[in-house]
Amino acid sequence: MKNHTFFQHRVILSWLICLTIGLFSCKKNDTEGTGQPVISRVRTVHKDSTFTNIVTRINLDSSIVQEQTKQVAFDSTVTSGKLEGLYAIIGSNLATTSKVLFNGMPAYFNPALVTDNSIIVTVPANAPWGATQSNKLTVVTQHGTTDFDFAIQQPPATITSFTPLAGNPGDVVTLTGINFSGVTGVRFDNTPATIVGMPTNTQLQVRVPDGVVQAFIYVTTPGGTSKSIGSFGFKYLIYGDALANGWWVGGWNGGDKPNFSNTTPVKRGQNSIAVTYLGGYAGFQIGNGGGTISLTNMSAIKLSIYGGTGSEGHSVRIMLMGVDKDGNQALREDDGVVVALKAGQWTDFTIPITSFGTRPVVVEQLRIQELSGISSPETIYIDDIGFI
Repeated sequence: MKNHTFFQHRVILSWLICLTIGLFSCKKNDTEGTGQPVISRVRTVHKDSTFTNIVTRINLDSSIVQEQTKQVAFDSTVTSGKLEGLYAIIGSNLATTSKVLFNGMPAYFNPALVTDNSIIVTVPANAPWGATQSNKLTVVTQHGTTDFDFAIQQPPATITSFTPLAGNPGDVVTLTGINFSGVTGVRFDNTPATIVGMPTNTQLQVRVPDGVVQAFIYVTTPGGTSKSIGSFGFKYLIYGDALANGWWVGGWNGGDKPNFSNTTPVKRGQNSIAVTYLGGYAGFQIGNGGGTISLTNMSAIKLSIYGGTGSEGHSVRIMLMGVDKDGNQALREDDGVVVALKAGQWTDFTIPITSFGTRPVVVEQLRIQELSGISSPETIYIDDIGFI
C-alpha cells in the first residue's frame, strides 16, 4: 500500500513540475513532432486575442432598422516582421525544433515554449534584409526542414553624423549613418530638402532649404522617419530667442534700450530683438564680457534684419570687433560692412569674418550702427545672430 501511494505521489509531482515549467514543454504522446515540419502561418503574439466589433444593419421594412453586433477575432497573421520582434510560428510537427532561421540567421527561441503546433521566436537584431535576400523563414526539426515566405522589414534609418554642422541655403550637407536605402524624403524640421546624387545605405547628401537657420534633420525611408540627435545650425548662437549667457548690452545715441523679447515680427522661434534708433548714427551694441569666444573654426557671422516702417533704402553698418592672433585690435570703430534695409521683410545677411579688417580670432563685440542720419525714431528687428 505504501509503495502504491508513493508511486501515485510521484505521478502527481511529475505533473506539477510539468505545469510549473510550462505545459507546452510536456508532450502529450510520443507521436508528436515525428513528421515533416509544416508552417501554416506566422502571427504576432500580443494581438492574437484582440477582438473587433462588427455592426450589421438589417432593414426589416421601410421604417424599422435592426442592428446586430458580433465580435470577430483580430487577424494577427503577418507576412513580414521587424528586427527583434516577437512572433509565433504556427503549424504542425514542430515539437522537436532545433533551429529557427530568418534569411539564414539563427534566431532565439525558448524550447520550453515550443509545442507541436507553435514556436515563439524573436527575430535576430542582425537578420539580413533587403531586395537581395531570400525572405525565407526556416525551421529545422529532428525529422526535417521547411521554409516559409517571410520578409524582414527595413529598420528605421539612424543618422550618426552630418557635415557641415551649419551652413547657408543651397549648401550641401552630407549625412552619414545606416539604413538609408530607399530614402523617400529628407526635411529640416518641417521644410523639405532636395536630395543630391545617389544615396547609399550609409550616406546621402541634401541641399539646405531656404529659410533654414537651425533645425533637426529628419530622414524618411520604408522603415519610418528618424530624427538627428543634434540640430543643424550655428556653430555658436549669440541670439535665438534670448541673448546667450555672458553677453552684455550697451549702445549709444538711443540704441541702448533694445527689447530682446519682441514677439512680432519674428524670423524664427518666439522672439526677436526690437531696436529703436532715436537719432542718426545711433548704435546697437552687445559684447561677450571678456572676449572669450574663439573664431578659429568660424567662417562667417549670420543674422537676419527686418526693416520697420520708413526704413526702406536706409542702411546700417555691421561691426564685428575683436583681437587678431597677435592680440591687436582687429577692427576700428568706423570699419565694418554696410548693408541696406528692406522695409516690411526679413533679409538674411551672411558676412565672412575676413570682411571685418584683419581677421579677428576672438570676438569682443557686435555693433549695428544706423547710418542714414534719421531725425525721428526708427525701429528695426534683428533675429538669429550667430557664427557659422
